[in-house]
Amino acid sequence: MGLTELAAALTLQDRMAADLAERQDRRGVLLLCEHPLGISFGREGSAADLFADRYELTARGVPVEWLRRGSGAWAHHGGQLVAYLLVPYLRCGLSALAVRDRLVASLVDVAREFGVAGEPAERPGVRGRCGQFGFVGVSVGNGITQFGACLNVSVPRGVLQLVRWGPDVRPSCLAAERMRPTAMAAVRESWVRHLAARFEYEQVHVWTGHPWLRRTVRRGVVCVES
Repeated sequence: MGLTELAAALTLQDRMAADLAERQDRRGVLLLCEHPLGISFGREGSAADLFADRYELTARGVPVEWLRRGSGAWAHHGGQLVAYLLVPYLRCGLSALAVRDRLVASLVDVAREFGVAGEPAERPGVRGRCGQFGFVGVSVGNGITQFGACLNVSVPRGVLQLVRWGPDVRPSCLAAERMRPTAMAAVRESWVRHLAARFEYEQVHVWTGHPWLRRTVRRGVVCVES
């Protein structure tokens, strides 16, 4: 979906999850996007994990959202690929734990395809020699999974340092692990393919955007490195 406001993605996710809950088949939906600068907290996060001043962020139009997903605090920015995975896990014969494990495995698959010796991290996700660059946080309800994971492809260091990603977690990026620029389009294609394989979907249809997506325009705040 390209660069999508966090609130817009959450609204679209809820509408699609409600639609899938009414079905009786194994149809699933994967929403892939990047978010502008923002902070989100999962069930394991706390206000102490935010290193920036929350009121200053609000004044600058940077969203700070408390979500029902797993995991802790995540900092969002362009260069980070966020996956919202909506799968009827019960109809697929899966447990919530199996969904989490398959998401982690898909991140490891992507890392290895790009030449990075990634391995599952203690905080669910994938880590390499420089730190953890993939994080998994899932929520389930009405038999449908929501949220999913984020993969730091090429995120400014200053953004990574806005939050504590977890106890003893050193955040990193796929590009830093590879020590070379990494094309977002190639990562998207790889992740879609590996997710489909891990969740045993033989047919995948790809669309750009969605008619339910309502984009908003606000002041942009971008972090860059020299």
